[in-house]
Amino acid sequence: MSNPMEEQLAAALAEFEETRAKLRDAGAAAARISATVTAKDRSVEATVGAQGELTQLRFPTARYRTMPPAQLADVLMATISAARAQAAEQLADVYRPFGPIPGMSADAEGGFQELDWDALFAPMREEGLPTPPVKAPPAKSSGALLDELVEDEEDGATGGVRGGETGR
Repeated sequence: MSNPMEEQLAAALAEFEETRAKLRDAGAAAARISATVTAKDRSVEATVGAQGELTQLRFPTARYRTMPPAQLADVLMATISAARAQAAEQLADVYRPFGPIPGMSADAEGGFQELDWDALFAPMREEGLPTPPVKAPPAKSSGALLDELVEDEEDGATGGVRGGETGR
């Protein structure tokens, strides 16, 4: 006679191995993601990978040569953004069979949005399970210099002198 606990464990292990194989295949499919978008006026073509990284930039026509710099910049940004959105949607399609992925959104810039940690941990709290403390998201930065200044303030540094430094 077999042990029901061993049968459940064997079934859970088999399901785990099957899911792991599917995730491995999904990871390989995600690594192959590529999205290419051509601007409406055909002046720019941008290709991005699964993480939204720019992998190729082409100028299929000479139209870009006569464009004012600001217009060319706008076309570049819009084309790259559209390619990133397509890549994010492809990535979501690859992982959609596994259920919702917190933070992943084809509509968000770069394919990811801010996580709502309270909502993510709510089911655990409802069951009385311990959850980590949720901190407010950091303020949006407007640049590296501002980040450095804020870090200095948080470290208690004054006058550009950090602990142990003499400023000489």
